[in-house]
Amino acid sequence: MNNSEIKINKAIDDLSTKLKDLDLENLSISDYNKRYLKDYIDKLSFFMPLYKTLLEKVIRNLQKPVSESCFVDYGGGCGVLTYLAVELGFKKVIYNDIYEVSTKDVKVISSAINLKVDYFITGDISDFISYITKNNIKVDHMCSFDVLEHIYDVEGWFLEVKKLPKPFSLCFMTSANSSNPNINRKLKKIHYKAEYVGSKKKKGWKERDSNLPFLEIRKRLLAKEFSNLDEKKITILAKTTRGLYGKDIINYAKKQLEENHFKEYTKHPTNTCDPLTGNWAEHIIDIKNLKNRIENKQTTVRFTNNFYSESSNKILNFPKKVINFLMKILGEQNLFLSPSYTLEIQYKES
Repeated sequence: MNNSEIKINKAIDDLSTKLKDLDLENLSISDYNKRYLKDYIDKLSFFMPLYKTLLEKVIRNLQKPVSESCFVDYGGGCGVLTYLAVELGFKKVIYNDIYEVSTKDVKVISSAINLKVDYFITGDISDFISYITKNNIKVDHMCSFDVLEHIYDVEGWFLEVKKLPKPFSLCFMTSANSSNPNINRKLKKIHYKAEYVGSKKKKGWKERDSNLPFLEIRKRLLAKEFSNLDEKKITILAKTTRGLYGKDIINYAKKQLEENHFKEYTKHPTNTCDPLTGNWAEHIIDIKNLKNRIENKQTTVRFTNNFYSESSNKILNFPKKVINFLMKILGEQNLFLSPSYTLEIQYKES
């Protein structure tokens, strides 16, 4: 066990203890993040090995020691990755999320477990870049856990992040690994449910998310905008605008009406996003295409696999161990058996 692994294990142990001792129910945070964080606390043995893997990749991509580096938890949710980064000893730690409720909640949670987070930034990538630039902050690493698959304009996001001063690195771990056939089937079922069925609101629901079927929401948006069209034409437009949100839905519909040519915007047969926010339902990303668009002489891109976490179910743990062993043999860039993948990017100085 190397020094970095020892430090990561200690950070995980220390944070796990603090989270278990947290009086979550009496904390002044949203029901959403109470539910969200409780899920993590109840399944620490599952989640923490994933975070350990992610942080090991973060450290191997750093250009300087942890104690001299600035770490960003992008799309941090209830903040677990942020708290681990503080425990690990990064010089500066930045929490970011597009959902203001989560930003406020993580301020409360981090204070309750006595961990100092240096900056809290609410907003998308353009808001983040604006804040970083205005405050003259040098980012060394950006990291996320299950965020990549929800970013609306992935290619646009990577064009924005390139504006950060170089060098810096990035590690984004996502469970939306379509290279694994079994996971690919599950992802398509999630898409179908979001597009045609919807979800029931329950305690702890994230108010930013839509619960109606996405197709139905697009129909309503289009019917309001094009009140002169019949239901059949509205339905056609609603189907062809899958994968778009807000004004993009209306603009693409207008273009189709003007050209009298109706074609689905999204090439993928099931990918779909929330028409009101752009939040993808576990976006299946064409990673080869993404790599080709990002990679150049100053930017290296790798997609690496991650091992299965063991659980209390000893029967399920056996095949997980076998698959993990096979992945070691096949090499870390083989994603076929992997439960998730990590996008690792090095942005070098010009």
